[in-house]
Amino acid sequence: MKLKKVLKIIASVLGVLLFLCACFIGISYYNYKYRYLPKNILFTQSAEYINPDEAKFSEGFKTCDEKYIIQYYNPERATYSEGKNGLRKFIMSNYENRNYIDSGYLNIRFVINCKGEAGRYIIHENDLNLKPKKFNKDLVHQLFELTTQLKKWNPNFTHDEFRDSYMYLSYRIENGNITEIIP
Repeated sequence: MKLKKVLKIIASVLGVLLFLCACFIGISYYNYKYRYLPKNILFTQSAEYINPDEAKFSEGFKTCDEKYIIQYYNPERATYSEGKNGLRKFIMSNYENRNYIDSGYLNIRFVINCKGEAGRYIIHENDLNLKPKKFNKDLVHQLFELTTQLKKWNPNFTHDEFRDSYMYLSYRIENGNITEIIP
């Protein structure tokens, strides 16, 4: 009789411990997998995504693989065919400061497809403290036109293939003068 009672107590203790372990594992799994997910799906695309419906020069522009557009920061990223100095020389020789007084960063983002063609341009304007601002419309138009004239791009080469990739040019402007072109 005593043996039966002892076995019942041991079985009860083991059952409680097993239940507590299952609860601990369940709570841990929930915290690891689901707890920090947003309640509403706020982001349907990654941060670098350029929506073709909102971008300029999207009509007729084709990517080679819409679902796999490479980031800016890959080791073999897309480059201008005449190099950074060639790009800078083209922009600086064709840019005309028409008494602009604007200062800040004019960022033009776009996609370069696997054939080296550029399209889907969008523009972001920021002051020197990276807060949103509006530049003189003529200055924006002039730099946008110059950027879209850069036709010869070397596409991203990753995993033994030429691939579509995102690209950007940031113009640092001080009192209407371009002081730096990034990257």
